[in-house]
Amino acid sequence: MTGWAAGGCASSRWWPRNDGREMTFDYAGYLVAKTTVDDRALNRHVLDELRRLMPADAPRVLEVGAGLGTMVARLMDWGVVSVGEYILLDADRELLDSSRQWLSDWAAARGLRIELLPDGLQVGDLRVRLVQAELGSYVEAAHEVRADVLIANAVLDLVDVPTVLPGLLQLLVPGGVYWFTINYDGESIFEPSHSADDQVLRAYHRDMDERVRYGRPAGESRTGRRLFHHLRDAGAPALAAGSSDWAVYPGPDGSYPAEEAYFVRIILDTIRDALRVRQDWVGAAELADWLAERRRQLAAGELVYIAHQLDFVGRSPHSQSM
Repeated sequence: MTGWAAGGCASSRWWPRNDGREMTFDYAGYLVAKTTVDDRALNRHVLDELRRLMPADAPRVLEVGAGLGTMVARLMDWGVVSVGEYILLDADRELLDSSRQWLSDWAAARGLRIELLPDGLQVGDLRVRLVQAELGSYVEAAHEVRADVLIANAVLDLVDVPTVLPGLLQLLVPGGVYWFTINYDGESIFEPSHSADDQVLRAYHRDMDERVRYGRPAGESRTGRRLFHHLRDAGAPALAAGSSDWAVYPGPDGSYPAEEAYFVRIILDTIRDALRVRQDWVGAAELADWLAERRRQLAAGELVYIAHQLDFVGRSPHSQSM
């Protein structure tokens, strides 16, 4: 598994590029902008099963590719996690540093007790630890203390799941709980329709399927549906699964909620960056026309964006070896 970085990129399938280069934009701002999108998308049936499986005492939760820490804030808001230890694992030091301030501001706005610690912060009765590490190296370190709960949000569609999944599950205690959310499942929709939709999106999915990062396969466009079999093959079949589609649309006045117009703008920019070097798949003029129309629709409060995804919850194998 060494070579796959569970960095800030792991919070969005749109960030890694096929040639290994990385997009430059306000990534922390993007993660904040997509928070409300994820809030709506996360499957409540699967979330209820996570609540049922959550250890009764103070659990040790590990989130890989945790980014800014929006998931721990969400789970505290939703009453899923309140005590124990929550580890934010990410390869991006700047993002982890930003998460300390972001979580502090979030907690202060809710009147929660905050204490800054050398390796993170205490938020109420929950200790949040910030750990900078590349996921492959973290797995290979063979940690003696494993997590009770493992979270990966919009991560698994960025990796070669059959290779990565066994090591991920070994980060859990035997029979520990996993919650794998926002796994892309091969369908993106923009409305109103455009004559180039099929060509552009087919090419973008092909780019996802052929994506290589650090010399290794880096995900695929139909990860969601294939996870059912990958989890079963790893001895950890899903106990609950359901759709977690992103759906961004304007309100009656033509405005988008919160910062969601920025979120969609970054999606469009990422499709542009992936396909402008794929002119044998989509011509430069066709791509430029498609993007111009989508940006016009976004600015006018007309554009709807939907991405089909799946959430999973289950338990790791009851017998594991590191």
